[in-house]
Amino acid sequence: MIRLIGRRLIIPRGDTGSFTIPTQGTVEAGDLAFLSIYDPLTHTTVCEKKIDATADTLTFSFEHQDTVNLEPSDRYEWDIKIYYSPQYDAEEKLIGAAEINSYYAAFGKSMPKCVIK
Repeated sequence: MIRLIGRRLIIPRGDTGSFTIPTQGTVEAGDLAFLSIYDPLTHTTVCEKKIDATADTLTFSFEHQDTVNLEPSDRYEWDIKIYYSPQYDAEEKLIGAAEINSYYAAFGKSMPKCVIK
Protein backbone atom coordinates (compact mmCIF):
# COMPACT_ATOMS: atom_id res chain seq x y z
CA MET A 1 0.00 0.00 0.00
CA ILE A 2 1.37 3.39 -1.05
CA ARG A 3 0.59 6.26 1.34
CA LEU A 4 0.97 10.01 1.13
CA ILE A 5 0.81 11.62 4.58
CA GLY A 6 1.14 15.37 4.22
CA ARG A 7 4.16 15.63 1.93
CA ARG A 8 5.74 12.37 3.15
CA LEU A 9 5.49 9.53 0.61
CA ILE A 10 5.67 6.03 2.14
CA ILE A 11 6.24 3.03 -0.13
CA PRO A 12 6.70 -0.48 1.24
CA ARG A 13 9.45 -1.99 -0.91
CA GLY A 14 7.96 -4.02 -3.76
CA ASP A 15 4.34 -3.07 -3.06
CA THR A 16 1.91 -1.98 -5.75
CA GLY A 17 -0.43 0.96 -5.38
CA SER A 18 -1.03 4.57 -6.28
CA PHE A 19 -1.60 8.01 -4.86
CA THR A 20 -3.34 11.08 -6.23
CA ILE A 21 -2.36 14.72 -5.86
CA PRO A 22 -4.09 17.84 -7.23
CA THR A 23 -2.72 19.28 -10.45
CA GLN A 24 -1.15 22.70 -9.94
CA GLY A 25 -2.01 25.22 -12.62
CA THR A 26 -3.81 24.64 -15.88
CA VAL A 27 -2.70 21.73 -18.04
CA GLU A 28 -3.53 20.93 -21.63
CA ALA A 29 -3.56 17.76 -23.70
CA GLY A 30 -0.01 16.59 -24.26
CA ASP A 31 1.44 18.05 -21.04
CA LEU A 32 3.44 15.60 -18.94
CA ALA A 33 4.02 15.05 -15.22
CA PHE A 34 7.12 13.35 -13.86
CA LEU A 35 7.43 12.06 -10.31
CA SER A 36 11.06 11.48 -9.35
CA ILE A 37 12.47 9.85 -6.23
CA TYR A 38 16.03 10.99 -5.52
CA ASP A 39 18.84 9.67 -3.38
CA PRO A 40 20.51 12.85 -2.05
CA LEU A 41 23.57 10.88 -0.90
CA THR A 42 24.43 9.67 -4.41
CA HIS A 43 22.70 12.52 -6.31
CA THR A 44 20.81 10.02 -8.45
CA THR A 45 17.21 9.44 -9.44
CA VAL A 46 16.25 5.98 -8.17
CA CYS A 47 12.70 5.88 -9.54
CA GLU A 48 10.81 7.98 -12.08
CA LYS A 49 7.17 7.79 -13.18
CA LYS A 50 5.76 9.67 -16.19
CA ILE A 51 2.05 10.31 -16.77
CA ASP A 52 -0.11 12.58 -18.92
CA ALA A 53 -0.97 15.77 -17.03
CA THR A 54 -4.40 16.35 -18.49
CA ALA A 55 -6.72 16.26 -15.50
CA ASP A 56 -7.56 18.05 -12.26
CA THR A 57 -5.53 15.42 -10.40
CA LEU A 58 -2.37 13.44 -11.03
CA THR A 59 -2.39 9.75 -10.14
CA PHE A 60 0.96 8.00 -9.94
CA SER A 61 0.87 4.20 -9.86
CA PHE A 62 3.67 1.89 -8.78
CA GLU A 63 4.25 -1.70 -9.86
CA HIS A 64 6.24 -4.29 -7.91
CA GLN A 65 9.32 -3.85 -10.14
CA ASP A 66 9.40 -0.06 -9.55
CA THR A 67 10.48 -0.35 -5.92
CA VAL A 68 11.50 -3.96 -5.22
CA ASN A 69 15.21 -3.19 -5.72
CA LEU A 70 15.30 0.07 -3.75
CA GLU A 71 17.22 0.02 -0.49
CA PRO A 72 14.88 0.51 2.46
CA SER A 73 15.62 3.98 3.79
CA ASP A 74 14.08 7.25 4.92
CA ARG A 75 16.74 9.37 3.20
CA TYR A 76 15.01 9.59 -0.21
CA GLU A 77 13.36 12.78 -1.46
CA TRP A 78 10.73 13.26 -4.15
CA ASP A 79 9.28 15.93 -6.40
CA ILE A 80 6.87 16.33 -9.32
CA LYS A 81 7.63 18.36 -12.44
CA ILE A 82 5.03 19.42 -15.00
CA TYR A 83 6.25 19.80 -18.58
CA TYR A 84 3.98 22.24 -20.41
CA SER A 85 4.03 21.87 -24.22
CA PRO A 86 6.82 19.27 -24.20
CA GLN A 87 9.36 19.36 -27.02
CA TYR A 88 10.82 16.30 -28.73
CA ASP A 89 13.77 15.63 -31.03
CA ALA A 90 13.60 13.75 -34.37
CA GLU A 91 13.63 10.39 -32.53
CA GLU A 92 10.68 11.49 -30.33
CA LYS A 93 12.92 11.80 -27.25
CA LEU A 94 11.80 14.45 -24.77
CA ILE A 95 14.32 17.32 -24.86
CA GLY A 96 12.51 20.11 -23.03
CA ALA A 97 9.30 22.06 -22.77
CA ALA A 98 7.94 25.56 -23.24
CA GLU A 99 7.70 25.71 -19.43
CA ILE A 100 8.68 23.33 -16.62
CA ASN A 101 7.37 23.77 -13.08
CA SER A 102 8.36 21.81 -9.97
CA TYR A 103 5.89 21.20 -7.18
CA TYR A 104 8.30 21.42 -4.25
CA ALA A 105 11.84 22.32 -5.42
CA ALA A 106 11.21 26.06 -5.20
CA PHE A 107 9.81 26.01 -1.66
CA GLY A 108 12.41 26.06 1.06
CA LYS A 109 15.57 24.14 1.60
CA SER A 110 14.14 20.66 2.03
CA MET A 111 12.36 18.45 -0.43
CA PRO A 112 9.55 16.15 0.75
CA LYS A 113 10.72 12.83 2.14
CA CYS A 114 10.08 9.44 0.57
CA VAL A 115 10.39 6.44 2.85
CA ILE A 116 11.00 3.01 1.37
CA LYS A 117 10.12 0.40 4.03
